[in-house]
Amino acid sequence: MIQDPPELVAMRLALGQQLAASRQAAELGQQQVGRKTGYSRSSVAKAESGRQLLTRDFWTTADKLLNADGALLTSYEQVRAAKEEHEAKSREAALAQAYAEAKAKAQELRATSTPAEAQNGNGLVVPTGQEVLAGLVSSVGAELAGSLAGPLLHVAFLSNANQALSTEWREQLREQLQIFLREWANTVERREHLRLLGWMAASVAASPMLGLDGDEQERLARIIALPSRVDEQSIGHIETILQDCKRQDDTFGPYAVLYTVIAQREWVDSLLDECSDELRPRLLSVYSSMSTSIGSYLFDLGDVAGAMYYCEQARAAAQEARNTALAIYTLCTMSFFASWQGKAHAAIDLTAAARSLTTKTDDHLLRACAAAECGVAYAVDGQYKEAMTAFDQASVRLALPAAQRSPESPVYWLHEGLVASRQGDCLIRLGKPVEAISAAERGLQLLDSSFVRQLAFCNLSLGAGRLLSGEVEEAARVIGEGALLATKNRSARLTREVKAVRGRLQPWHNVPAVKELEEGLRGMGF
Repeated sequence: MIQDPPELVAMRLALGQQLAASRQAAELGQQQVGRKTGYSRSSVAKAESGRQLLTRDFWTTADKLLNADGALLTSYEQVRAAKEEHEAKSREAALAQAYAEAKAKAQELRATSTPAEAQNGNGLVVPTGQEVLAGLVSSVGAELAGSLAGPLLHVAFLSNANQALSTEWREQLREQLQIFLREWANTVERREHLRLLGWMAASVAASPMLGLDGDEQERLARIIALPSRVDEQSIGHIETILQDCKRQDDTFGPYAVLYTVIAQREWVDSLLDECSDELRPRLLSVYSSMSTSIGSYLFDLGDVAGAMYYCEQARAAAQEARNTALAIYTLCTMSFFASWQGKAHAAIDLTAAARSLTTKTDDHLLRACAAAECGVAYAVDGQYKEAMTAFDQASVRLALPAAQRSPESPVYWLHEGLVASRQGDCLIRLGKPVEAISAAERGLQLLDSSFVRQLAFCNLSLGAGRLLSGEVEEAARVIGEGALLATKNRSARLTREVKAVRGRLQPWHNVPAVKELEEGLRGMGF
């Protein structure tokens, strides 16, 4: 957290004293001011003591309430401006530090490779990044390109699949670059910067999978500067990067990929302005997929409004692209959001729309996905028979031969294990612990280890089923396994589920297994 300097603390205290004086002159108590402004008495007290700044709405209302003639609001704006200036400078300093650390690590790695090793191909060969810079200087100016020289060098380094680099070193460099990108995204406004940021994030996300060589890096850099040069190969790179981000989300959670996909989406948005009519539908489809992914990440982080906003954007882009498959996928995603919030009727309506559209596609995975989401929606509504019928329909679709599954499906990742896991959670909702245990165990057997978040949810469903069946010790053990997985995948939604299942164990808090679980959860940070 950015610490406020003494000057800013003093300004905030002076503002608080001004508020207290105005309140006393108006002969009002802190509780009365709080009631009129929509805040608690303690919040008003903290504002008067300078410990809390509160919002512009508070100061606008307080200024009118206390007849301050704009004095309170003016003082607030001065404090807010000073605070924003300080935070901007702090971010720039943090960015510079992150950049310096990344540069130092790259230099250290370069120093470990001798010329002889480089010639033999056995050591580290660090690209200079000049190929990339050559494509940028003419379009964005030498000053901007020069300021990106260091970060681009590290991006080029990470993007080279031939590097003899340990996983630990690669992850440390990746982390430093993600810090750089995140801080930069908070400080820049120019559209050219967003384009460059999108490409840089793309290279970081893609390493070491794509292994872009110097020519490809330069070509992509020129496309950033001149979007009219976008071609099928560059769109293919963007699509591959998005798939890589999706896999990282499965394992590490939304924080690991959110900034990268947002930056990529900004870049794609800028490319759409000058993309050819022939390639526009494909690029719109990428934009739709990215928007749905961002919506899912935000939902996992607890931002429901943001999630729905991006899904609406995804739906509109899919419709413009005439991409029925992506429209179905977005509807299924939105239905999932509604179900998780307990909005059964909205979820049922969304799955009905999705299932209606599946008649226009031969994608059996999409049909299975729509059926599964329908099952979840019915379960949330308490309709057991209808829910199980929908899940059975999903299973039938998934039982088809692999040759009938489209690798291009938006839900290429859907399989029996995921459906069984979701079904287990629904059966807990429906008060069917025995059936829930069976479904959850089947899910755990079929889920791949890379699906960390879903494995965690499946363990938690199994634990809840065991608990409802009276198997307290086994429930505690399984819940502990789910919680441990949750520490590897930073999902706010998953964390809330851990806490909810943990709460169910309260009546058995004196049982040794539950006590042991509590100690373990505290050690994990819950």
